[in-house]
Amino acid sequence: TIAQIAIAYSLQRDKKFDLENLSETDNKGKEYPESLLGEINRQSNDGVYKAIFNQHYGRRLSEEEFTKLVKLHMDHGLEVFNRDILQNNKGKNAHIDYLLSIINSGLSLVSSTPVFTTHSEQHEMAAFEGLLEIELGKDAKTGEPVQIRINDENEFDNQHMALAGMSRSGKTQLIKDILYQIHKKSDGTLKFIFFDYKGEGQSEALNSFLNATDCDFINIQEKALKFNPLTSVSLTNERDRDRNIMKFRESLCAVDKRLGVKQGSSLMKAIQRSFEETMKQGTYPSMKDVYNALLEDYEEKEDSLTALMRDVSGFVFDENYDPDFSFTDKNFYINLPADLPESARKTSVFLILNHLLNHFISALDVKPSSDGIKPIRYIIVIDEAHAYLDSPNTAKVLEDLLRMILSKGVIVIMMSQGVKEYKKKYFDFTSQVKIPILLNVQNKDIKTAKSFLGTPKSEVPMKDALKKLESKKGIINFDEPKLIDINMFWQRKM
Repeated sequence: TIAQIAIAYSLQRDKKFDLENLSETDNKGKEYPESLLGEINRQSNDGVYKAIFNQHYGRRLSEEEFTKLVKLHMDHGLEVFNRDILQNNKGKNAHIDYLLSIINSGLSLVSSTPVFTTHSEQHEMAAFEGLLEIELGKDAKTGEPVQIRINDENEFDNQHMALAGMSRSGKTQLIKDILYQIHKKSDGTLKFIFFDYKGEGQSEALNSFLNATDCDFINIQEKALKFNPLTSVSLTNERDRDRNIMKFRESLCAVDKRLGVKQGSSLMKAIQRSFEETMKQGTYPSMKDVYNALLEDYEEKEDSLTALMRDVSGFVFDENYDPDFSFTDKNFYINLPADLPESARKTSVFLILNHLLNHFISALDVKPSSDGIKPIRYIIVIDEAHAYLDSPNTAKVLEDLLRMILSKGVIVIMMSQGVKEYKKKYFDFTSQVKIPILLNVQNKDIKTAKSFLGTPKSEVPMKDALKKLESKKGIINFDEPKLIDINMFWQRKM
């Protein structure tokens, strides 16, 4: 039974293995007895599993492919079970509670990707269709401008960017300069959102950037967002509503690993009860409504769940929300000060990311022009990305975001202090980035640089560049390794 649940769970998570390289996929040496696979094989003969797998992979699978995929998806589902039970649950019967929570919720509602979507039909959405040719800085040798054509698919088939650099290396100023250039190139039509996890504050230097890009500054601790994450839940379709609420709960549990099955169940009941009350007036409950509903029947003293909901509903999301609030009709700089509880900072970012993914996933894929220029709809900048990459749960959200949103014309830019933050045992984020820029980092060995920038045609230029790498300089490796004096926004003359 557990084997069958594991397979269904893996498929529901939309896990897909590479059919082209299936013979090379690691089985990790595991073999399963016929008795374990007997029921699956019996149903396969009746066409049940084969039909499900054929639909999942979009074509008729051969017997050899099907047999291997059954075992691979079983392995995957069991690995997720093991990870979730060890990380999120405690106690003697934790594994039983965990499996029962899946069964009670309905396997059709289970998903590892905390994205709550109303499953609306895909539709057209405006995009900037011009060329985004951006200057990164000057060649350190020649002084010539170093430009890249971000959305030219003849140069980059993936527009996501990653920057690695220590504090004061210049990465934030470089990103501000890139955003400024994009704002100008698109005549202000291409919007962005910047998540500042350091909480820089509205300094004079930042004000020049905000004014130059017509960007709204929101300090979460001083000014709650007029946005309500619960507006992504369906009011009209009961099944969709249950699905959306389930995934909303999973969003919060993914961010805060202290939240277990019992707390997740309490949260879901509070959300459902809040909707029952507000739907009578045809409106959505606020996060504060959910917090109050949670307190009504919460018998324990304040714990991680009630503390999280208190902070999120008190500091982050305004109970007097604007139902028409949109993150995509203007530029936003979201300031997340360090004295705001970390769980509230992470939760606010991921709920907004989920909303943006839900928004753009319903749009039709963008189609490059005949000369390879890819239309771009939006830009998401995540500063201090290591704060989200260090946990498998939150990293999974970013992994799904990078994969799913690229075809929709959305660029994700991540910034972190070093290379190792992007390379995790559970996922190598550099594999989803084709525009990496290495700034001044503590570890300047050639192996680390190659793992981030890619292997150069010759190691000599990269070794030379690494020797000269310092603050306000960077290395790129597109045609060949090149040391550049990066653009610093504060030096730009407006």
